Amino acid sequence: MTTVAAVDLGAESGRVMGVDLADDRIEVTELHRFETPTTKDALGRRCWNFGEIMTSVKTGLKELSSKSGDVASIGVDTWGLDFGVINKQSELISDPVSYRDPRTKNMVEECSAVVGRERLYGDTGIQLLECNSIFQLRAMVLQTPQEFAEIDRMLMTPDLVQHELCGSVDSEYTIASTSGLLDIRTGEWATTLASDLGIPTSLLPPVISPGTVRGPLLPEVAKEVGMPNALCIASASHDTAAAVVATPFVAPGAGFISSGTWSLVGVEIDSPVINEITRDGDLTNEGGYGNKVRLLRNVMGLWLLQECRRDWQQRGEVYGYAELVDAASSAEPWRTFIHTDDPDFIPAGEMIARIQDFAKRTRQPVPETVGQIARCVLESLALQYANTFDLLERCSGLPMPAVHIVGGGSKNELLCQLTADVSGREVIAGPVEATTMGNAIVQWISMGKITDVAQARDLVKQSSNFKRYQPSGDGRVQSVRQRYNQIVEQSKKVRAH
Repeated sequence: MTTVAAVDLGAESGRVMGVDLADDRIEVTELHRFETPTTKDALGRRCWNFGEIMTSVKTGLKELSSKSGDVASIGVDTWGLDFGVINKQSELISDPVSYRDPRTKNMVEECSAVVGRERLYGDTGIQLLECNSIFQLRAMVLQTPQEFAEIDRMLMTPDLVQHELCGSVDSEYTIASTSGLLDIRTGEWATTLASDLGIPTSLLPPVISPGTVRGPLLPEVAKEVGMPNALCIASASHDTAAAVVATPFVAPGAGFISSGTWSLVGVEIDSPVINEITRDGDLTNEGGYGNKVRLLRNVMGLWLLQECRRDWQQRGEVYGYAELVDAASSAEPWRTFIHTDDPDFIPAGEMIARIQDFAKRTRQPVPETVGQIARCVLESLALQYANTFDLLERCSGLPMPAVHIVGGGSKNELLCQLTADVSGREVIAGPVEATTMGNAIVQWISMGKITDVAQARDLVKQSSNFKRYQPSGDGRVQSVRQRYNQIVEQSKKVRAH
């Protein structure tokens, strides 16, 4: 049996997982779960409390070592976009600023005015989200240029965690590809683009491939967590890249949704697709394991419900996710929609009010009850997924016979069924722990315990439960999709003015 640690950090919560490979099965055990802590810095920016994150990570590693004994290696995966900065002494200068902080407001437009929207996309193949790393760095150039005097390197979040564990100073390819600063065609930093935006290229670390052994734990860390022999391995460090490794696709061209705080809706292909259609369709080309590319769109995801839940909790109304799904199931269908990817829904706080304001702006019935609000979110997500599937099928040139939903959202039966109904495609839900499994699989391949991804996906099939959803044939779907698209266009016109 080969036990590895998979550290899986999400924007809502983090986990340390023990993953065992034994008897042709993958077994996953949760050792420690914690809320991903936030804080404010001296400038009032929303940040990740990195010290608390590392304390929680080490707590989980200690739990694993006490229960499993010898742990072979540690891999880390996280959300994309965010980074920390270190000085020449390899010390973290300050807590990483969150992509939810409003410092990047209007940065897409500002950068477009400097280098052109076509170049921002053409040089990298990355969807122009205002929270991308490139726009965070440009915000620093314009708002806090004094910060660069102390910075030696920027490290994406999973790279920063492993830096704290083993001292490495580099960036794993799949996570670097989310930054908006990596040329997906070459796998190298787009240094000329960075320079033209005033971003010092000296802070960009070397890019390494997923599966690279970074080295042993620092002696003091190894002693603290009780893992004298563990290696740090750069897994597929972007959580979606890890999830795709562990997705046993039923056919080439089958789509995927890595469903969590964000919904990453995409298809795995051999080479990037960068053209006017993918740019205007907000499609992104992110790096995958084994030189694959994930052509996808970042859809807002269950963040919308997470924030609504926080709003209700502040009012003294506490709802579990199962209760919200039950309430949505009983609410009137196809009543109110939101454009899930409207930038107004990116920041934290007052999500219910923003959903209601959107309904008012677009002259729809305003959702008031818990069920109406939850159903509005879930139906709108399914409709945005369906539009994305159609575009992906067109741009990849591959038929999309089915869609795999992996991650926490695969347990949401209403969302899975709505996705099948609206898209007209079979939905295969599972595995829930795709990200953790994919993280571990890359470690095992690196150590020679598994041959390749094909063998790994067969192991996933043997180790997981799946649920299939067929389209119900709701005759209203076509008119509903037309109405949703009209609302999206109406919203875009309002923003443009």
